[in-house]
Amino acid sequence: MKTESWFANGIAGRHVLAALFAFFGVMLIANGFLVYYALNTFSGGDRPDPYRSGLQYNETIDASERQAALGWKEELAYDAQKGQVTLRLTDSAEAPVVDLDLQGVLGRPATDREDQELTFKEIAVGTYAADVQLDPGGWVLTVASRTGDDDLVYRLKRRLFVADGS
Repeated sequence: MKTESWFANGIAGRHVLAALFAFFGVMLIANGFLVYYALNTFSGGDRPDPYRSGLQYNETIDASERQAALGWKEELAYDAQKGQVTLRLTDSAEAPVVDLDLQGVLGRPATDREDQELTFKEIAVGTYAADVQLDPGGWVLTVASRTGDDDLVYRLKRRLFVADGS
C-alpha cells in the first residue's frame, strides 16, 4: 500500500509555519472587523451621559417614588391610519389628568438614527396625541412632563410594537 503526500517532498517546517500564520492572520482580521463594528455601531447606553446619571441616582429614585405616589395610569396606542401616538392618563381616582406639557422622544431600541422628537397636544380631556409615521417593528417611547422650574412631574418609558401592515 502506497501513501501519497500532498506535497512532493512531504510537509516541512515552513509549511506548518505558513499554515499557522495564515490561520492566525484570518482570525486577527476577522476579530479586528468585529471589534471595529462593535465599537462604532452601538454604544450600549440609552443615556448621553451615564456617569452623571449615576451620580444623580438618588434623585432619580426620589422622582420615581413621587411619581408612583401620584397613582397615575397610562394607556398608550398607535394609530397607523391617523399617524398618531396617543397617550391617555388617569389619576388614582380614574379622573383624567389634564393640562400637561408632554414632550417625548420615539426611537428604535438599538440605535438613535431614527429618533423623532414629539410634542403631545391634548386632543380630549386627559388624552394627548402626537403626529408621527412609524415603520413596522419595535419602538421605544420616552415621555416627560416638567413644571416651569424644570422639576420632573411625570416620566414614562414604554416599548411600542408596530405590526407589519397596520
